[in-house]
Amino acid sequence: MLISLIISTYNAPVALRRTLESVVSQTEYPHEVIVADDGSTDETAEVVRRFAASAPFAVRHVWHEDTGFRLGAIRNKAIAGAEGDYIVQIDGDILLHPRFVEDHRRYARRGAFACGSRVLLGQKLTDEIFRDGIRRITPWTRGILNRKNALRSAMLASVVDAVASSRLKYRGCNMAFWRDDLVAVNGYDENYRGWGCEDHDLVARLINHGVKFVALRHVAVCYHMWHPSSKATDSFERNNRLLAETRASGRVKCENGLDSHIEK
Repeated sequence: MLISLIISTYNAPVALRRTLESVVSQTEYPHEVIVADDGSTDETAEVVRRFAASAPFAVRHVWHEDTGFRLGAIRNKAIAGAEGDYIVQIDGDILLHPRFVEDHRRYARRGAFACGSRVLLGQKLTDEIFRDGIRRITPWTRGILNRKNALRSAMLASVVDAVASSRLKYRGCNMAFWRDDLVAVNGYDENYRGWGCEDHDLVARLINHGVKFVALRHVAVCYHMWHPSSKATDSFERNNRLLAETRASGRVKCENGLDSHIEK
């Protein structure tokens, strides 16, 4: 099973550098890393170029013009070019536990998509990581906002493994899908422009297609570096209406999606 790790980013080169550095520390490397860039300036491209020059795996930079927040579109473009059977997606302000990729491979199940554990880092700890580089993070590290999520334990995960529940939140910053499931639902709906709901729409259509949601607890752990809120109320309200339509209709495929980026 080949794993493609897709990292979305937008004009956050320092955070992206730290994210990429955490990929090198993995016990198991992905087949490839694809940086899905939503229109950043040349500074981000330079970060990717420097990293790719010494990375022990393939690294690609997928970019489109900055015409506003189009996360779904740039993720689709990355997925279209991915070589992996299994797509693991994170954001470019995420640090990975050393066994992150290993865990996602271990818990991958056909007919399911997964969401791993997320640990929130405070502003002071994030600033230290930006300045000094990656440090070992444990449940007892000062500056963690939700310590229980920082406990990575395969034994504990075996007790609460594969907890499927519609009540659990989906975290687009740490999700994994079989590529052919994404193709079946036509990936992200690119009618979602601006912040909000594009992940929930994809999840709704995957579930409508019969793909189950699996919440991974205490494994596939990632650390979310602090940043100011980027929520935009206007786009959220519009996108939330689109999401309500998807849920009410029970649709599986979106019209404006992944297939526009796949060569026929």
